Amino acid sequence: RQGRMKKILMVAAVSLFLFSITGYTQNLSGTLHYSLRCMILASDPEQTSNTIAAWVEERGGYFLYTSPDIMMFRLPAESFPDLRKFLEDESDALLEYSPQAMDLQEEIVNLQSGIQSREEILEKNLSYIDKTDVAGTLAIEKEVTRLLTEIESMKGRLNKLLVDTRFAYGEISLSFYHHSIPESVPSSFEWINTIDFFSFIQGGVW
Repeated sequence: RQGRMKKILMVAAVSLFLFSITGYTQNLSGTLHYSLRCMILASDPEQTSNTIAAWVEERGGYFLYTSPDIMMFRLPAESFPDLRKFLEDESDALLEYSPQAMDLQEEIVNLQSGIQSREEILEKNLSYIDKTDVAGTLAIEKEVTRLLTEIESMKGRLNKLLVDTRFAYGEISLSFYHHSIPESVPSSFEWINTIDFFSFIQGGVW
């Protein structure tokens, strides 16, 4: 059993290092995460939303949620500066535009350091495998399992942050209006109901 346990631990270690921290390193000059919440006025919200969707997808973005009233999407960070002008051109009015930027560098560096230190501890623990008895192997197995769980969790969080630096988050609310005459509502004053206001406004004819 001890030999089988050692083999399992070695396989786990090899799998881990094939997917090591080197795959997560990046130029830390690009660690800003951009986000946006805005509201636009559109006479034809369906057409406007389709136009926005096409623009986002043409630039390599993708949608998280869409409805006639709201659109939530991811847009490559390099296209984010072009979004405001596009919305101004395609909508009837840009009612609100609230961009934000958050620097994720500190959190990314902390996670990278945490992963690297745990991988080093894992490597050291595995080096003791051939020198331990059954009790020692069980203790190492428990520690390796804990380290693997922590490393995979931290890598998941790091990957989410790196996606955030590559893709801005956008949330657009669509407000619309109707080009129609409001329905006539009778007045409690009978004499007012006898007046043709449309004709009165047009030529003063009652």
